[in-house]
Amino acid sequence: MDEKKKSILIYYLTEFVLFSIGVGILIILLSLNNFDWSISVLSLWIFFFNAVLFSYWIWKSKSRIWEKSIAGLYFFLIEIIILNSYMLAG
Repeated sequence: MDEKKKSILIYYLTEFVLFSIGVGILIILLSLNNFDWSISVLSLWIFFFNAVLFSYWIWKSKSRIWEKSIAGLYFFLIEIIILNSYMLAG
């Protein structure tokens, strides 16, 4: 297998793993909430899945440290907003 096919395969495998993690988090949250869909479950799912995606981006990104710091600050502000919406909905 040549390098281009390997990189495409790895890319799609990575996308599948991230998608599976997102679905898994959603199923776990729904099962903890007796499969009752609510805004609080959606808020928690967004909170946890954002953390997974941001961690993956920090790990794979070749950005400078100051760029990652600014993105991290933005991430934490968004996470605080999501947690506040969870507290208000729950």
